[in-house]
Amino acid sequence: MEAQSIAKTAKEASLYLRTLSVEKRNNILFAVAKSIRAQEAKIIEENKKDIETCGMTGSMLDRLTLTPKRIEEMAKGVEEIAAFTDPLGKVLEHRTLANGIDISRISVPLGAIFFIYESRPNVTIDGAALCFKAGNSVILRGGKESVHTSSFLANIFSEAVAINGAVQYINNPDRNLLAELLKQNKYLDLVIPRGGEGLIRTVSEQSKIPVIKHFNGICHVYIDKSADLNKAAKILFNAKVQRPSVCNAAETVLFHKGLPKESVEQVLKPLKDAGVEIHWDKCGIEYLDLQISACFVNNVEEACEHIENYGSHHTDAIVAEDASALEYFANNVDSSSVMLNASTRFADGGQYGLGAEVGISTDKLHARGPMGVESLCSYKWLLKGNGQVRE
Repeated sequence: MEAQSIAKTAKEASLYLRTLSVEKRNNILFAVAKSIRAQEAKIIEENKKDIETCGMTGSMLDRLTLTPKRIEEMAKGVEEIAAFTDPLGKVLEHRTLANGIDISRISVPLGAIFFIYESRPNVTIDGAALCFKAGNSVILRGGKESVHTSSFLANIFSEAVAINGAVQYINNPDRNLLAELLKQNKYLDLVIPRGGEGLIRTVSEQSKIPVIKHFNGICHVYIDKSADLNKAAKILFNAKVQRPSVCNAAETVLFHKGLPKESVEQVLKPLKDAGVEIHWDKCGIEYLDLQISACFVNNVEEACEHIENYGSHHTDAIVAEDASALEYFANNVDSSSVMLNASTRFADGGQYGLGAEVGISTDKLHARGPMGVESLCSYKWLLKGNGQVRE
């Protein structure tokens, strides 16, 4: 069976990768970056094949398109990951038990990862580099729209690693193969789907392997009655307009009922000037466009209740000068990222100093928020004794 063979090969590779020194892993990553730069012309040539056949327009076509600048950013991203501190072998906890046994909790690779994503070919390199840095093997399955570019990029990585099964790219669009791979829980340790709600829901429903996911990015900005209005207008505008098609863009603005009408208009004016359509009293909608829901709430407590009922536990923000309102919001909004007087757009691996990310998790187990190299590790307990036995 093809799926079983792919998964078994990934598992066997993971057993070898976990023994590689950080120097070896880093040298391979630097070799990947060098090869990306050396093969820029060929990458663009393969990318043109995808552009000509994808049938995409607008922002989706822009995500697919690679330029010399974006290729250089990919190479730099790999070098940044190589420069990170080794995430493996870290002593996360250490103590000596009453019986004299020395006990430690130490970071280790997850193992074999199945990474499924859509049309952005640069994600091929991000995903492979992050998994490899953390000592994991990875099976990559990109969208059919980017098959030429992504398969070529995956091959660059695979050739640099030169370990059978360490990086595998699935260029077969057959959904039956995907379904069979999702059953390979004997060999695969984790599935990470990155894309639209439909993809993530399908993977979650079919997988027998643990899945890290987020379905929606329904992010809120709450404007408290104590807010600095200039600050509020700037933060809301950035959260909605800077890049409206991404999962950390604001989709709902909540206003404290105590704000005067002219204050609300002052905050909304920059959005309206930018062509943002305001939908009053509509809740729980992910627009991914120049549209936003708007509602009034009685206080910060009601704002938190609204976010709990209609949000997606991704990223939510408050704009306030009142310290008690800020503290209440921080303690009561159960999202993977909570912003106090800052834009929701900061919810990003690069912004958090994690480098690239394989996605943003709204789950609570195993990882939460932007997932960098440390989120691709697990841990084990190591006990050192001197002949002790349990009474």
